[in-house]
Amino acid sequence: MQNDVVVVGGGISGLSLAFYCAQAGMKTTLLEKNETTGGSFASPHYTAQGKKFWLELGAHTCYSSYQNLLDIVETCRLKDAITPRAKVPFTLFMDGKIKSIVSQLHIMELLLSAPNIFTLKKTGQSVKSYYSKIVGEKNYNEVISHFFNAVPSQPTDDFPADMMFKSREKRKDVLKNYTFAEGLQSVAQGISASKGLNIFSSREVQTINFTDGMYVVKSNDGGEYLAKTLVMATPSSVASKLLRDIHPDIATHLGQLRAADVDSVGVIVRKENISMKPVAALISPNDIFYSVVSRDTVPDENFRGFTFHFRPGLDDKTKRARITEVLGVSFAKIEHTVSKLNTVPTLRVGHHQWLEKTDNMLKGKKNLLLTGNYFGGMAIEDCVVRSKSEFERLKG
Repeated sequence: MQNDVVVVGGGISGLSLAFYCAQAGMKTTLLEKNETTGGSFASPHYTAQGKKFWLELGAHTCYSSYQNLLDIVETCRLKDAITPRAKVPFTLFMDGKIKSIVSQLHIMELLLSAPNIFTLKKTGQSVKSYYSKIVGEKNYNEVISHFFNAVPSQPTDDFPADMMFKSREKRKDVLKNYTFAEGLQSVAQGISASKGLNIFSSREVQTINFTDGMYVVKSNDGGEYLAKTLVMATPSSVASKLLRDIHPDIATHLGQLRAADVDSVGVIVRKENISMKPVAALISPNDIFYSVVSRDTVPDENFRGFTFHFRPGLDDKTKRARITEVLGVSFAKIEHTVSKLNTVPTLRVGHHQWLEKTDNMLKGKKNLLLTGNYFGGMAIEDCVVRSKSEFERLKG
């Protein structure tokens, strides 16, 4: 099958770049190894006795600052599906009890440290070196660091401080933070249905070659896809492996990045079977999970949902035991469970230099595009921004 563009990877990065190409009239094919597109946009649905419910297993919310994502949402006519999130608290879970964040902070230390925010610069700083000076070392070590770790579900002390959270201009016509009526994966489904975009799921790419000016992409089912332009929208380790025979320098460079697996387990419980008060998330310092994110932000009449983002390498028995302990229910009372393994980058101070070298290596390779969550940051908008900039490089 001959195309203008072949995209490998169907997360939001691959989908957004494929969307831009298809909108420009390019014949675009996207290959996704899983049964559905979306990547970290994973909103599995459950139905029991005619009652429907969904929960998120990856990303959990969007914001009004996501300008480029919102442009795509509007083009795909999904804006009417935007749904507000209920105001429920982010909390700590300690000694088997829910506690407020403020109750665990050393207030005097916070008051003495907070003025540093006006003089300290994030550039060149790690999350720990910067934020421990803003909130104080005790507050950082005992409370705040665990909230940072919950964002990418891995230790973040050495992350670049300026890549954790970014200030963006807000759109006042859109809710401050929101999801969609059928979950975030409905965005992935909307993009997948775009005119001119061919999506093939359950197609894991095995090899990529470059012959007579064309990329030749072969998948596990024996399919062969030809295109002048190749887009890699996979974890860096996967891109490194697939590119090593045709672009060994770039493959080696991509192989320098580290990544972490996020083992997510979602559980659905009938409302009458659980007494825990509504929460947005539970952060339990030094626990076997980084966070428990709740569907209480979008209340349902019949069910409640909780996604445990576990540290990797745990067996099912251990995870199951901790789930029942935290929720205070027996496993027999859990209506449904669903699991997903995501891969997220492990960023370090110096990543900006790595990225600059990446882009310099891509100069002269106009028909090789790289996108993903390991470029400008891991937020949804960071992924879309990277896709848009790579599309503009292709068009330029």
